[in-house]
Amino acid sequence: MEMLMFHIDKSQKQPIYMQLYENIRNSIINGQLQEGEKLPSKRLLGDYLSISQTTIENAYAQLLDEGYIYSKQRSGYFVSDIDTLPLITPQRHAVTKPKTDHLYRYNFQLGAIDKAYFPFEQFRKFSKEAFDKSQDNLIESGDPQGDFTLRQQISHYLFHSRGVQSTPEQVIIASSTEQLLSIITDLLPKQHAFMLEDPIYPQVPQLLTRKHIPYQFIPVQANGIHIDHIEQCQNNIVYITPSHQFPTGVTMSLQNRIKLLKWASQHSERYIIEDDYDSEFRYEGKPIPALQSLDKAERVIYVSTFSKSIAPSIRIAYAVLPVHLTEQYQRTANIEGGTVPRHTQYIVSQFMESNQFERHLNRMRKIYRQKRDVLINYLSQYPSVCKIDGAQTGMHFVITITNGLSEQACLKRFKAYDINLQTLSHYRFQQLDTPPSFVIGFGGIDDSALQHHAEQLIRALQTS
Repeated sequence: MEMLMFHIDKSQKQPIYMQLYENIRNSIINGQLQEGEKLPSKRLLGDYLSISQTTIENAYAQLLDEGYIYSKQRSGYFVSDIDTLPLITPQRHAVTKPKTDHLYRYNFQLGAIDKAYFPFEQFRKFSKEAFDKSQDNLIESGDPQGDFTLRQQISHYLFHSRGVQSTPEQVIIASSTEQLLSIITDLLPKQHAFMLEDPIYPQVPQLLTRKHIPYQFIPVQANGIHIDHIEQCQNNIVYITPSHQFPTGVTMSLQNRIKLLKWASQHSERYIIEDDYDSEFRYEGKPIPALQSLDKAERVIYVSTFSKSIAPSIRIAYAVLPVHLTEQYQRTANIEGGTVPRHTQYIVSQFMESNQFERHLNRMRKIYRQKRDVLINYLSQYPSVCKIDGAQTGMHFVITITNGLSEQACLKRFKAYDINLQTLSHYRFQQLDTPPSFVIGFGGIDDSALQHHAEQLIRALQTS
């Protein structure tokens, strides 16, 4: 017998037994509890919901009086045939097949990689090693902070590629950026409130909302998040993507980085969370060091993933904590961790240790640069149709429509031309009266299809 999943809010004025009664009654009416199904005993349900048996007895008595359930001596309570009850129309939920996503012919999907260049041979080799009997230690649960070998490789890689100062002990492994952020918020000062870039990846404010953490949005300018607004705000945590802002693509200037670090260093409860998600792919100018590499006051928490550099399905994200937060993490009981399979961690650590990861990155940097160049070279021939921004780094850039079309008119044309393209406004929380902009993802487009994608995009946007 499965336990019932009911929401009981003890802060409400409504009596708990009435909340339970309504939960069970609605589940019976909606068909989630079927005729003849046995309800849990008062003791079991009381232990599960952390409420008294008397409360459950009162709820069951109300349901019994109204005919929703019946009792059998020495057997318990069961769901009645409610078709016989007056004024009740049972709602039976038919099982529906999941919708299949439309396969666009011209798909500028964000977050997609070029599957043709995935290092299948190397991963096959390391996978075979991971499941060899000599690696039987990988069957055990392992360190919730992540396997030391992988953390060692990440620490080494970050120092040489991004200038990040860390030891393996400061690195924590999780299955996503969202999980890392959830862990980090549990380590921050009790009284904390966020400042978020606008526009931003929606999952960040969604997670903060779920955890009841206050936040406010700060606009992004041509050189990154608006520093003056940060200095005027009372919130103490900043979440930024300084190297390649998502989704605008702008890079925070060195001057603003120094100002932000100075702001953070002025109070012991201020922190900067630096999301460096696709900084591996910089195509113009010198590589920009991570913000963490400039931090002398241990105020920066560095976050990144292997989603772009290897593949989204790898499901490995990592953070570098300041030393004092690392110590706090290790002291905190029941904190999240250990969600990445150890065999996957082994494969990625071997991929890095053998220098195959660095070779793969160098190869993909060249491939993605070529993809970007094909699109930009074609689109830049039509300045009267669109303007390009944020193309120096990463696997996406932004186009702003310059021919007077509205966002809705553009979307209607994209649909007619079978084009999948995300609006920049989708990521904005404070809408601006500006020409429509769209985010161009190019990583997953086949080399042979790039020119056709660009041509179709311009064809759709050209006014008739």
